Amino acid sequence: MLFLRRVAEARKRAAITDGLSPGGNRLPDLPVGQLSMAHFIPESILNIIMDDFFERVYPVFPLVHEPTFRVAFTRRCYNTDPAFFRLCVSLSALTVASIPRKLTVYKAPGYTSVEGFVDRAVHLVSLSRIFSDPQWQNYPTIDTIIISVILSVSTHYAGRATTGWALSSEALQFFRVLELYKKHVYSDMSRLDAEICKRCFWMLFIVQVHDRISHIIPHTGLGYDPAHIDWDFMLPMELDDDALVDGSPDQPRCLDGTHYRKPLISGFIELLKVFLCVVDILHKAFPGAPQTYNLASSPPEARLLQGNDSHHFYDSIPTMESLFQAISRLTTTLGNMPPELKTPQFQDQAMNTDAEFGEDPHLKKAAQFDIMRANIYITNIYLRSMMLEMGLTKLEQEGGGNNLHSGTSPCSNEAATMARLSCREQLWQMKELVAKELLGVVHSCSPWTLESNGGSMIAKIREIASTLLEGSEGLEVLGDVKTRMREYVYEFLDILTNLDYSIVVPVQY
Repeated sequence: MLFLRRVAEARKRAAITDGLSPGGNRLPDLPVGQLSMAHFIPESILNIIMDDFFERVYPVFPLVHEPTFRVAFTRRCYNTDPAFFRLCVSLSALTVASIPRKLTVYKAPGYTSVEGFVDRAVHLVSLSRIFSDPQWQNYPTIDTIIISVILSVSTHYAGRATTGWALSSEALQFFRVLELYKKHVYSDMSRLDAEICKRCFWMLFIVQVHDRISHIIPHTGLGYDPAHIDWDFMLPMELDDDALVDGSPDQPRCLDGTHYRKPLISGFIELLKVFLCVVDILHKAFPGAPQTYNLASSPPEARLLQGNDSHHFYDSIPTMESLFQAISRLTTTLGNMPPELKTPQFQDQAMNTDAEFGEDPHLKKAAQFDIMRANIYITNIYLRSMMLEMGLTKLEQEGGGNNLHSGTSPCSNEAATMARLSCREQLWQMKELVAKELLGVVHSCSPWTLESNGGSMIAKIREIASTLLEGSEGLEVLGDVKTRMREYVYEFLDILTNLDYSIVVPVQY
C-alpha cells in the first residue's frame, strides 16, 4: 500500500543520512535499552485494562482493528514488537484517563494519580520511539499518527494540556504530510487500512472543532485542505471490524446470525454526522470568544485597537440565519438517526455497573450503544448551545443599523432595536430549551454510561452550564429567566459532583 511503500523509502533515506562520514563512522547508540511492559504495569493488570478499553472506551475511540489487535495481544506481541508495545501503552493511558475512578480498582503498583500514570505512558512511548523508530517525526506513518492522537486525548483528560496540544499538532502535521485527507491516496490501500485512516481523520477533525470552539486562537492548524476533501468519501464504512478484512462479506449479521443489525461503528458514524452539520461554517462559527480575532485559513489578525472599526471583529461570526440553519440541521440529524440510537431508551442502571456482562454479547453491545447514544445527544446539544452563544455575541456587537440576517440597514434604529430584543429573547428561550433537553438526557443516562465517555462529556456539561450564568442581564422581558437558569445550574452541579472522579479539571477536547 502507498503509505507502507513510503515507509520503506523513508528507511532507505534514513540509512543513508544517519552516517556521520563517508568512512562509515557513526555516533554511539543512544543510552536507551529495550523496553518491556514490566516498565509500565504488570501484564495481569494490562489484561484488565484492555478489556475495559474495548468494552467502554473503544465505541468512542475506534482507532484500532479489534480482531487484529486481539490476536497480537494474545500472542503478547507487546514484548517483541515495539510498535505494538507503544499501542498497548497508549491505549492503557487512554482507558485510565477516560475512567479515572478505575485506577484505584486496577491497583497498578507505583501509581497514585491518573496524571502520573499518563505521564509514564508518554515517557515510555517517547523512549520506545527513540530506540526503535528514531525517524518517526521525519517519516511518519499512520501508526505514528494513531499513537499521537491517543496520547493527545489521554493527556488532555489527565489535565496535561500543554502535552496534549503538542501531540495534537504533531498528529495533524503528520496527517498533512501523508496527504491522508485526499481521496486518491486511498486507492492503493486495503479496506482495513483505509478505514482506520478515515477514523483517525475524524478524531483529528473533532479535535479541531473543539479547539476552535473553546479558544480565541486555536492551538492546532487544519489537518486537511478544504479544497481537496471529499466529506462523503471520508465517512467510515458502516461495517463491523470483522468485515473490514478483504474478502469478508459487506453485510454484517445479527449477533445470533439471523438478520442484519447495526454494527458498533454506526454510533461513531452518527456522531460524525453531527459534526458535519457545522463543517461549512467551521472557520467562521468557532473563532472563539470574545471575538477579537478573525480566524480563518489565513493567520489570525489581532484587533487590539477597535476604534470606529468595531464592526469588523464580529463579522467573523456567521449571520443569524446561518446559525439558525446549523441549529436546524443539528436538530434534524437527531431525528434521522437509526432506531438503535434515535431515542434515549437507556438500559437499566443495574446493568450498567462494573459487573461482568458475562457471555451475553447482546447486553454488552446494548451498553456500548448506550455510550455512543449519550455521546451523540450531548455533543449535539453542546454544539447547539455554542451556536446560540455565537448568536448572542453577534447581537451584542451589532449596532442599530445592522439587520439581523443580511447586514442591510433596517427602516429605523427603533425597529432594529426591537428586532434585536426579540431575537435575543428567542435565543434565550432556545438556551432554556437546550438546558432542559440536556438535563433530560443526562438524567436518563446511568453514571456508568456517562463515565465511559471520558472527561470530554464532563467538560461539555460544565461549559453548557456556565453559559446559563452569563449574559442574562437586562432580560426583564423573560421574567424569572435568571431564577430558572440558576436552578438548572444547581442541577448540573449536582450531576457533575457525582461524575467528576478525577482531581484535575479536564480541558475541553
